[in-house]
Amino acid sequence: MIIAPFSTAVDGIAREASLFQAAQTAMLIWQAEKTALVVPTALSRRETMKNPMADAARSGWPVVSRGSGGGIVPQGPGTLNLALIVPLSDSSTMNDGYRLICDIVGEALTRFEVTSTIGACENAFCDGDWNVLVGGRKLAGTAQRWRVVPGGRIALIHAAILMQTPDTDLWPIMQRLHEVALPTHAPPQAEAHVALDELVSGNMNFNGFPGALVRAAEDRLTLHERQRKAAA
Repeated sequence: MIIAPFSTAVDGIAREASLFQAAQTAMLIWQAEKTALVVPTALSRRETMKNPMADAARSGWPVVSRGSGGGIVPQGPGTLNLALIVPLSDSSTMNDGYRLICDIVGEALTRFEVTSTIGACENAFCDGDWNVLVGGRKLAGTAQRWRVVPGGRIALIHAAILMQTPDTDLWPIMQRLHEVALPTHAPPQAEAHVALDELVSGNMNFNGFPGALVRAAEDRLTLHERQRKAAA
């Protein structure tokens, strides 16, 4: 499986947006070569964010924005992104979309004898009810956007998976941004997270994860399409 290499997370986010605009079933697995912190546009535009964002950039973590909501997410060589463009039935809910992508990540993990659960994780970055957890720690976060197209609706469903344990210098930078952007939320802590390199031993197994992710996605998307057509 070839992972689409992008220089920056901005390029990966733009590619996702392009596929979403095309409104055709698609799958994209990508990584950014350069590190960055991705935050919702609404947060990055706040006047109070200017100084923390400048400090983050000087520390090697420039801040880029995305159109969807949520919190602050690290991107770079240590994060693997899975993006799905999926047509929806009239009865589909947001929870159906989240369950689809969480189940895909979970199924791929089982091929490496890693058991996962789904849920919130206190002190995780960009926390929500649809994290993929291993041992109660966050391995992957999810997000989605929907829009109406001729003939129905379509969703962009995204998972960001920690492949490599972040450097310790990431956490103070994220905590500073977090306390300004999201002062009512608990700041992210390193111990609330786990990366795949902690769970899977050996480069061969580790490097095979994207292929397992693709196979799991193909299986789940085939089932999703059958169910969508049956519900039509």
